[in-house]
Amino acid sequence: MKHWILALALLAAACGEDEPPSEAPPPQGRAETRSIRNTEAVGYSGNAIADKVDGALNKTDEATKKNQDAADQADAP
Repeated sequence: MKHWILALALLAAACGEDEPPSEAPPPQGRAETRSIRNTEAVGYSGNAIADKVDGALNKTDEATKKNQDAADQADAP
């Protein structure tokens, strides 16, 4: 009889409320480097590599914008 009471108590404890699933953090970095960041799961330092690539892409974007602005000013009358 004691075994049934213990089993019933364990069953009742196991049937408690489930915790809501944790929300996934928002993606980091640029869309172009998300696949690089995914390599963290297999042991590569994907975040560090992706951060460097993000930095390079940001500098390229800044240089492109500067060049475009300079070309726009040169075309202005």
